[in-house]
Amino acid sequence: MGKRELLIAAVFLVLGFGVYHLTAPPADPSSRGFSIGRAIDGIRREVRGQRATAETTFTATRAVPDTIHEIRLTFSVGEITVIGEDREDVQAEMHVRSTGYDAAEAQRLAKASILTFDEAGPLLIIAGKFPVEGRQTPTVRLKVPARLGIRIDERGSSLQISSVASVLIGGGRGSSTIERIAGNVTVAQRGSEITISDVGSLKLSMFSGAEAKVAKVHGDAVFSLQGGELRAQELGGALQVESRNAEMQFDKLDGLKAPVRVDVTGGEVIFIGLRADARIDARRADVRIDHAGGAPLSVYNEGEETIEVTVPAGGFSMDAVAVEGDISLDQKLEGSGLKRDAVGGDDERSNTRQETRVTGTVRGGGAPITLRATRGDIVLRAR
Repeated sequence: MGKRELLIAAVFLVLGFGVYHLTAPPADPSSRGFSIGRAIDGIRREVRGQRATAETTFTATRAVPDTIHEIRLTFSVGEITVIGEDREDVQAEMHVRSTGYDAAEAQRLAKASILTFDEAGPLLIIAGKFPVEGRQTPTVRLKVPARLGIRIDERGSSLQISSVASVLIGGGRGSSTIERIAGNVTVAQRGSEITISDVGSLKLSMFSGAEAKVAKVHGDAVFSLQGGELRAQELGGALQVESRNAEMQFDKLDGLKAPVRVDVTGGEVIFIGLRADARIDARRADVRIDHAGGAPLSVYNEGEETIEVTVPAGGFSMDAVAVEGDISLDQKLEGSGLKRDAVGGDDERSNTRQETRVTGTVRGGGAPITLRATRGDIVLRAR
């Protein structure tokens, strides 16, 4: 570009700047105009970043009228602890760590972080209000009336809830502990670990490789698993499971009640001490059951994985069929009254699929055990 073109560009820039100032609306008297110093300060902030930090604690107490039945918490980040007590108010404490350009700014931003309380019908909504500048990380601790339920639509950090009426968590990441809940617990857990114990009833959904430990569910339990691991014990109601590529084990099942319904694809399911009426539908999954007897058991498995059943010590009747697979009995069962037959598939020209059957009545009979495997094996073990 030559000198003539540069001169023309400069003239148009000056004219444009003048026209803007002549036609622009009056500036807000409270706002600051352009300043080279402020521009340089802004550039310096962008380069340096939010290096300073400060911490402060916000506390509040809020009475809870009888019309309130549930607390809804709105925190996308930060640790949350909720403890139910015999009280009529909410005691709240929020510790905040904030970043800032310098120590003074970080302290100002930390002190500007507060809790807000709002009532909407039967809901008391508790939310965190934070400045736009910097980054605030809260740690919230609440003591609430034990008669109230707790609801969290979404969270991203660790959570502990105990001794309240009910719990509803729409989606959560980070470790969770939920215990001593009088009523229903409904949780969606993504990744990390969750521990649930001593609750009225349970509906747990797990995603992204979450790991769960569950104990002492007094009512019905419903599990929906997409990967991950589940260890559940001391279930006191009916059980429903839908699983994809998860590892599951259920034990200490003296209180488990019918019906038990399990639909599993991939992974593994183990029952230890199963004594309730149960049906398990599996595809490409390992199924292992220690059957305590006294109730019917049905297992249907499709794929090359194995059904393994430890039979009851008392009487039972057996009807087991493996199509294109085998059935094996340990030595203690060979003379117990079970009969093993293999039919079909004797040569390459046969159109009949190979089937292995084990049928019979043991120790006078009892609850039926029905096993069906397609392309997989069945293993029967004595107690």
